[in-house]
Amino acid sequence: MHTLVLNASPGKAWNTAKPLKSAAEGAKSAGSEVDYIDLYDLNFTGCRSCMLCKREGAQRCRRYWKDDLSPIIDKIFRAGALLIGAAI
Repeated sequence: MHTLVLNASPGKAWNTAKPLKSAAEGAKSAGSEVDYIDLYDLNFTGCRSCMLCKREGAQRCRRYWKDDLSPIIDKIFRAGALLIGAAI
């Protein structure tokens, strides 16, 4: 099993990151392969309203503008478990 842990908070060692890292350690101890990613380390933009995803035959949930987030989305689809933490 593969577990993907995404920290969507700018703090890499604060309130959001601490429980995510603890959960990642728990997943490792249960035998899961774990990827932990701080999203604030990546270079990406939001939707550009290019509408390429709406074309006939287009794959849904795929980014057509390649950036640092593109491989992460592929990892999300392959993961057996996904943990996301965000500051609110």
